[in-house]
Amino acid sequence: MDSSPEKRSAQRYIHKLPMDLYRMNYQDKHNSYYAEMNDCSENGLSLMTNEKLVLGELIYLELKNDDPNIRLPMKEQSYSGIIRWGKRYQSANADANGLYKYGIEFSTQHVEP
Repeated sequence: MDSSPEKRSAQRYIHKLPMDLYRMNYQDKHNSYYAEMNDCSENGLSLMTNEKLVLGELIYLELKNDDPNIRLPMKEQSYSGIIRWGKRYQSANADANGLYKYGIEFSTQHVEP
């Protein structure tokens, strides 16, 4: 049993939603990558992608789902964020190997691809 206290201050909402991810420090800013949001809060989200990202990297995200029945703490469909943590996703499913899971903190620095 894990008795460690929860470190997050904001409530998390579990949603698996498709996203477009743009890397902002690359020359070709029109190149997007597929990502899937795992969960979100008012100050960030976690996602999975097969793209290897760098801690501290600035990214731009666009939600691909416009279902009004899904309640999200975020008000917009697109966000700037900073990679705060990342790890390789280990799975018994061979199709899921090669995926990475990242924690994204929303940034007040607004960028668009």
